Formats: sequence, structure tokens, C-alpha cells
Amino acid sequence: MSFGEFPLKYQRRYGLLLATVVLLGGCDEERSLADLENFVETVHRDTVPRVDPLPELPPVESVVYQADGVADPFAPSNVFGEGDVEAEPEPDPLTPDASRVAEALEKFPLDALQLVGTMQIEAHAWALVSTPDGQIHRVVEGNYLGQNNGKVVAIDLDHGALEIEELLQGPTGRWEIRPTRLAVNH
Repeated sequence: MSFGEFPLKYQRRYGLLLATVVLLGGCDEERSLADLENFVETVHRDTVPRVDPLPELPPVESVVYQADGVADPFAPSNVFGEGDVEAEPEPDPLTPDASRVAEALEKFPLDALQLVGTMQIEAHAWALVSTPDGQIHRVVEGNYLGQNNGKVVAIDLDHGALEIEELLQGPTGRWEIRPTRLAVNH
């Protein structure tokens, strides 16, 4: 069977394959690499780098600083002006009492505590608070709970809730009151 007897699509494929083989056969990797190395070597052989000389710099004048009898430039009166010096801030009246002994419910975060219920016996209102370890504690107004100096300021018997004021440091470093409510989950 001769080449002309193959269908046209096969003739094209085999013709393209034959042309590729012939072209690749002409590539000699060793010869082309040697030509490239020779070119790089000869191009840079006669090249001389040229560097401009550094510019002449004017002489630096030295100055001796003597601070005897001169005002301090960083003194508060020179920085802020005479009337702008900040006065020492007053003591923060909301600062928690560091000498107060922590109560049992202060070792738990407020969101971990659960109000179980409220009750009133005679004129005294009480609340029952459950801790994560399953213990139930009796709470009255003035008790502390939570980790942010939370103080019970009121027991709402009608709605079954505790009104709490937590003390947190604000962005200025001063203490701020954050009111919080702990209610019975129905």
C-alpha cells in the first residue's frame, strides 16, 4: 500500500509527524548551548563598566551645643504652654475596693451564671443563682457576682430578674458602670 492510498486525514497526520521528526532531528542541543556560551563570553569580554565620580560635598559645619543657662525645650511649659499643663487627675470614685474579700460567685463569668428564681420572705428579697458546677447560691442586694465587680443593686420579684452594675475600665483608664440584667430563663 502506498502513501497515496491512505485516507486524506491519515495522510495529513503522518505528514505532520514526519515534518516534526525532521525538524527535531536538526536541533543539536550540544551545538546550540556552545553557541550561546560563546556569544555571552564574547559580548562581555570588551565591556568596561563606567562609574561616574562622586559629587563634591560641601564641608559640614560643626556646631557645639552648650545648654548652660538655656531653657529646656522639652519642659511641659515649653511643650504645652504655661496654661495648658495638664493637672493631676482626681482619684476615680468608681475604683473597686482592692481590700474587699471576693465572694463565691465572683470566680464565674456572669454569662455562666443562671438565675433560677426569686423569692420574698417577710420584707427580704432573695434570688437563687445556679453556678456551672450545679451549686445554688442565695443572693441578696449588695452581693457581688461575675468577674467584672458586678454588684446586685436590685432584685425584681415581679419579673424574676437581678439588676447588676458591673465596673469596667473605659478607654481613658477611668472606671465606668455598665448596668446588666440577669433574668430567669423560662
